[in-house]
Amino acid sequence: MIDDTVIANVRDMAEKAIAKSRSKKNDELFDHLSDGNLVLWPDCERGIPNEFVRCALFAAKNRKEKREVYRASEPLTITIIGGGKVIFIGEELRQDDEIVWLQLVNMSKKLRSGVVSFTPYSFLKEIKWPTNGDSYNRLLISIRRLATCGIEVFSNRFDKGISTKLIAKYEYGNNNDCLWKVQVFSKEDQLLFLFDKLYSRLDWETHLALPQGVSTWLHSFFSSHREPFGHKIETLANGAGLTLDIDDDEQMDDAVRTAKRKERIREAKKIIKRSLEALKTNGFLESFEISSTGLVRVVRASRR
Repeated sequence: MIDDTVIANVRDMAEKAIAKSRSKKNDELFDHLSDGNLVLWPDCERGIPNEFVRCALFAAKNRKEKREVYRASEPLTITIIGGGKVIFIGEELRQDDEIVWLQLVNMSKKLRSGVVSFTPYSFLKEIKWPTNGDSYNRLLISIRRLATCGIEVFSNRFDKGISTKLIAKYEYGNNNDCLWKVQVFSKEDQLLFLFDKLYSRLDWETHLALPQGVSTWLHSFFSSHREPFGHKIETLANGAGLTLDIDDDEQMDDAVRTAKRKERIREAKKIIKRSLEALKTNGFLESFEISSTGLVRVVRASRR
């Protein structure tokens, strides 16, 4: 029999070799970013890892709905449609945070640098938010959320979970004329791995023209499939972060709970249908249909 100590030593050596290989790969990816060769989408598009658009990392909930905060002892587990999961710690992210992050990533790509600098005014113009005090504050709060949250990505393309942050760090001035600085990528982080090959390209003009929420989430989701296949209403609703399940209540019997859940699914169907109509109106979808059994099928329009 092989001694347990020998097995442990072999396992330790293997893990160190994997860590060294991953570190080397991350250095190479960072060099590719500096050379302008990491990601090749044009400026009219925005890139995002497939894992992020196939789950509710950036939930499509109503802005008026209170954001949940998830602690390390009780993190949020987010299922990725198609396989995998994201473990999330921090204040819940929404579609507005996704727009801010997409712009930061694109600036980093365009500047060929892990660090980007900008005035809040110019940034707000790029994402088409009003250039007023409320938007400046909203932008800063969004950057704070992105910088302070932590995620672990368990995906089919990795041999283990990858821990990462969406923003490494940031600086901002006391007035709106000062340059803000955000470090999006760093060599010490795993974020660049997620942009290695499997990422989606979103048409930026279309994305900003859509109603923020389920419409933008569906645009991101269907952009990750060249030829989208059918999905149940429940799958898309859960993927977008809509609440379908009923909270536990000992006073509520099963029949009432089932009826309430069906009502939520019906409401989700209405929201998804309106969002699909918006995607068609804006030229992203050629057509769509929702079957009597709640199966959603879409046909993407040809790329413009």
